[in-house]
Amino acid sequence: MEKISDNWLFTPSWDEGFKKAEKVRLPHTVSETPLHYADSNDYQMVSGYRRTLVLNEEDKTKRLFLLFEGAAHIATIYFNGKELFQHRCGYTSFRVEITEYAKVGENEILVKLDSRENSSIPPFGFVIDYLTYGGLYRDVFLDRRSSTYISDLFIKTPTLTSLQVDYTLDGKESGTILSEILDSKGNVLFSSSSDSLTFKKDGLNVSPWSPSSPTLYTLRSTLIIDGKAVDQREDTFGFRTVSFKGKDFILNGEKFFFYGLNRHQCWPYIGYAAPERMQREDARTLKYELGCNTVRTSHYPQSRYFIDECDRIGLLVFTEIPGWQHIGDEDWKKTAIQNTEEMVLQYRNHPSIFLWGVRINESLDDDDFYRRTNEVAHTLDPTRPTSGVRYLEKSSLLEDAYAFNDFSHKGDNKGAKDRKHVLKEKDKPLFISEANGHMFPTKAYDNWARRQEHALRHARVLNDAMADGGHTGCLEWCMADYATHKDFGSGDRVCYHGVLDSFRNPKDAAYMWRSQGESEEVIHVSSSMDIGDYDGGLRGKVWIFTNASSVKVKKNGKEISTISSSPFKSLPHGPMAFSDIIGNQLETEEGYSKAKANIVKECLNAAAEKGFQNLGIKYLLKLLWCSLRYGLSFSDGVELYGKYVSLWGGESTKWEFVGVWNGKEGKKVTLFPSSSLSLAIFTDTDTLYEGDGYDETLIRLRAIDDNGNVAPYAMLPVTVEAEGPVTIVGPKVVVLEGGMGGVIIKTNGRCGKGKVHFTFNGKESEVEFIVKEKK
Repeated sequence: MEKISDNWLFTPSWDEGFKKAEKVRLPHTVSETPLHYADSNDYQMVSGYRRTLVLNEEDKTKRLFLLFEGAAHIATIYFNGKELFQHRCGYTSFRVEITEYAKVGENEILVKLDSRENSSIPPFGFVIDYLTYGGLYRDVFLDRRSSTYISDLFIKTPTLTSLQVDYTLDGKESGTILSEILDSKGNVLFSSSSDSLTFKKDGLNVSPWSPSSPTLYTLRSTLIIDGKAVDQREDTFGFRTVSFKGKDFILNGEKFFFYGLNRHQCWPYIGYAAPERMQREDARTLKYELGCNTVRTSHYPQSRYFIDECDRIGLLVFTEIPGWQHIGDEDWKKTAIQNTEEMVLQYRNHPSIFLWGVRINESLDDDDFYRRTNEVAHTLDPTRPTSGVRYLEKSSLLEDAYAFNDFSHKGDNKGAKDRKHVLKEKDKPLFISEANGHMFPTKAYDNWARRQEHALRHARVLNDAMADGGHTGCLEWCMADYATHKDFGSGDRVCYHGVLDSFRNPKDAAYMWRSQGESEEVIHVSSSMDIGDYDGGLRGKVWIFTNASSVKVKKNGKEISTISSSPFKSLPHGPMAFSDIIGNQLETEEGYSKAKANIVKECLNAAAEKGFQNLGIKYLLKLLWCSLRYGLSFSDGVELYGKYVSLWGGESTKWEFVGVWNGKEGKKVTLFPSSSLSLAIFTDTDTLYEGDGYDETLIRLRAIDDNGNVAPYAMLPVTVEAEGPVTIVGPKVVVLEGGMGGVIIKTNGRCGKGKVHFTFNGKESEVEFIVKEKK
């Protein structure tokens, strides 16, 4: 297929025509939206896209199709003045045949695009807790095919060593299909030629696809008519089996607990309109930066590039039809059923997708409607189970697994509800499809206690879901902060529900997830240990998110503690707590209230001898308790107490938290008041590509102190300038929030060396990109 994502004209008003149209490249959003205070009215319009398509004599011997991968939300397609097709879903792709109306030379493609929130189609009809944007926000292709061609195929792997392929031909002729299985190096492992439209092979010497070992193969299918190869396609797939058995999820014949996060497909400024690199990077972030083995594509099917990358890296996907709580009239339901059909047909050859979501997210029961969506999914794909996300307890279960949005955790109770309170069926699988989120929204610039509690709530839910034996998976809410309608979110219309901010920078909760993985050393401390962040200067429990076997705690260079246990026993790597152990014991002992005034003077004298001149009574009583509990003199009590805490009025303390892996010290966190800040710049690549369509990358920015830690209270501006073949998307001045922010950079049609300059805190820095022509 030929990508035709360049040289489009765009008009924000279909009625006004293209006299004042601007030249655009796809993916394209009808209106850039700000990071804060985005307004859905800005993208709700009936716009137009136009492109000239030049065809040659050879093209006229082919059947010609236009493939639109994503057009939000009602797209009417015209070709050479003829209305050909209308598609009524912004989240699935569609094909339009233009053969009959095509001519040699210039042809005109017109797209009338209605991105208003039209109540006649999903997900619309009532309020929605996310923005739906507008535009031709995915790529468009020209597909040249023979008069008879392979229009569809379905790859099934009944076992880990067997393959069945069902072919569909479009055309009047019949022929032979050559089926070849290729490994990742292009070697042909097996080939078979048959007149049948079904190909089967058992006993193949292949490796299975799994999250830990995502082995992929390619099926090359060639249609041969009268001895001539007239059509060929290649489809990537993996050998894997999925099912639910009783209360368990079975992957490749073994019980498997899936866990991860929900993902919205949006970014600041560009909304949905992100090209291939950005889509793939989100998948890699979920897998490698957040330690997930599963993602839910809430609340709609997402980019093919994103799913392709999930296939490649081994990230399981639960995908679902578009919708949010509302169920419309019968015509609306028919559209939802059509959405179900399109979703299954377009994504069923992806090994990463293990579960179809066939209910409207968080909707009420509608048995007649959901029997039909289930039937469509099971008929088109009998190899995968179905589910549907609900907040209802003991609702009508027509699917194969009960997906429950469990928002019961409030910080001081169990992380997950017992299954007996959630579903009626005793032998059906249950998994958490959302948790936390709106129950505890957390900004990157919130105080340490809230950021820490946000992370702990994610840990409690995941831990308890893993521990209770009643859940087969846990998918929490959500990957990143996202813009929403005025009815939801904070006053700036942002839902701060993510473990990452909108630019994919990590909050504390991200480190909880990241520490569950094994691919790298992870250690993160939830506090800066600065006493000014604590009431009375007293630190409570400080949590360490790490995959180390133990953590050594050093104060001013002296080791004072080694921590090796966690109360989160069911997590692969539970958070570890460090605390002022003596102070905590005193707070709970009766001795605190019984201390006598006649010994305060003695404590004062002992403290003065040690250099502590301005201690309050509460601190002195802690010193007293320390001495009594451990049988020490008051003077020694002062020294022991000072070992664990930095007293108000004393010098600042240097803390070091050193992770130990396999008996050896590794990565560490150093906490000490910093004298300066610098800008850390994170990019996923230094090479971008120009082709038919632009390339784009997200640059993540963080203000860091002298010890490499993010400065969470740095609300400082960063000035950004670009030169050469790269352009800045969005504002040229970025204000860091919680010490973090981001910039989106895109190519502008040229190749060569590009630079992006940053000015922060009086210091300048830059990053370079090489833009190459895509072959």
